[in-house]
Amino acid sequence: MVSHHPPVQGDLGVAARWRAAAPGVVFLVLGTVLLGLARSIELPTRALAVSPRIWPEALAFGIIGLSVLQIVLAFVTTPRAATAKTADDDDEEGPASRSGIVRVVGFVAATVAFGLLWYYLHFLVSGLVFVAALTWVAGGRGIKDLLLFPAGVTVVIYVLFGLLLRVPL
Repeated sequence: MVSHHPPVQGDLGVAARWRAAAPGVVFLVLGTVLLGLARSIELPTRALAVSPRIWPEALAFGIIGLSVLQIVLAFVTTPRAATAKTADDDDEEGPASRSGIVRVVGFVAATVAFGLLWYYLHFLVSGLVFVAALTWVAGGRGIKDLLLFPAGVTVVIYVLFGLLLRVPL
């Protein structure tokens, strides 16, 4: 008896593995740049218990480590066919939609605007505008969504970091 298998759809070859590894390569470069920038932070003349480089270096090493893991897994694991269904594939991703792209661009634009606004205005003002903008991009439209929630988040961050931990905001 001859059994016919359906043709495998999707590219399961080298190109698919490189596509899976591409984000890891991008973040590996980003982590390396971040590590270089962290190493360029000048150390104070007096010895401190914790170096000012500790968190930027920890973040850079974390990004580098996870990037290497993603690259290795892209080449070690067996790629699945596009039509193969498993129990874990319930929330399958579809193609990028226009609304999704607009949201991503909105989040990036709000983040850049927050950085610029924070340079000129106090954190309480820029943080409130930033959280309200993110909420609006994510679909919030009511007074609670656009005013009360951003105010609460901004005040909690300010009290925690600005007042309790004395981080200059």
